[in-house]
Amino acid sequence: MNGQVSDLVKDARWYPDAVDVNNRAIQCLSTTRERLVEAAFLDQRMDRNGLQRRAVALTDLQALSAPAKAPRFIWHTAFCCSTLLARCLDRPGSNFSLKEPAILMGISNIKRNQGEAAARNWLDPVLKLLARPMSGEESVTIKPTNLVNNLVPDVMALSPQTQHVFLTSELRAFLISIAKKGEAGRAFARQMFTIFAMDGHPIAQTEHRQLMQLSDLQIAALVWHMQITVFQAALKAAKPGQAVWMDGDDFVSRPELALTAVDKHFDLGLGEAFAAETAKGPILSRDSKDQSRNYKARNRAAEAEKIAQSLGSELDAIIQWSYSLFPHAPRNSRLDNALLPQ
Repeated sequence: MNGQVSDLVKDARWYPDAVDVNNRAIQCLSTTRERLVEAAFLDQRMDRNGLQRRAVALTDLQALSAPAKAPRFIWHTAFCCSTLLARCLDRPGSNFSLKEPAILMGISNIKRNQGEAAARNWLDPVLKLLARPMSGEESVTIKPTNLVNNLVPDVMALSPQTQHVFLTSELRAFLISIAKKGEAGRAFARQMFTIFAMDGHPIAQTEHRQLMQLSDLQIAALVWHMQITVFQAALKAAKPGQAVWMDGDDFVSRPELALTAVDKHFDLGLGEAFAAETAKGPILSRDSKDQSRNYKARNRAAEAEKIAQSLGSELDAIIQWSYSLFPHAPRNSRLDNALLPQ
């Protein structure tokens, strides 16, 4: 590793932003902790104006050392308060939360197009770069987009010391969230299905004509089940104490208990006082994706009930239909290794 690359690797302010497949390089941005934390997401929506870029050849990163502390991961099924959880866990000097890094989506697509071995060539150095804390004592918690859930087994294999939280919602809540977002939500459901179909899920082998006859919410139900199948397999394969499951609504209804439990599972050292203060603070009373907007749990519940009433019996019919296709899915939406007591 030459001197310039070594200096970049040692400085966590050089953030790994994207893969350059054609040139087999990683594009890095010179930024600050504050800018990364303030961004709602670190994907294409992030403001990159004015940030200096440098490309590092993948071959220059093969001998990259692992960080002192392995990263922590929050995997999720979308619309289950994962962004809120990541925000709550961020504390300078203790934990640095990265929300939906774009570079993981790039590697996820490499796996879908080129296979597992090719993806892991990129993923190993990228995980090491993402896990660099901005200050010596920090842990790093990564909350990827749910579109990269195909990387779960690869992360577990490449970084066996990593701790994981799998965050989900009930199927009913997931469908309501899709419906609440109107046409954009329904389009996103079909986009997710198209992407997850590339991961080898048996349901994706359904004849195209049959799939076209399904409603958007039926497709959304299939998407939820496809993700739950991935999480079930990961929880089963995990080493004892490595991975836990939590319901997003349970987190919102019992934030202090949930934050304390996640803190202990991740060994972040935030402390019970921090969990209590955060649970009563402004983060949980604002929209996690738009911190300028007030948004409390009761608002979310009221909106959900209104949508459920508008859907009527269709909602329950879709849920029942979907479980007939996925008989091994948990009817109560609860997965193994629950972090919180019922």
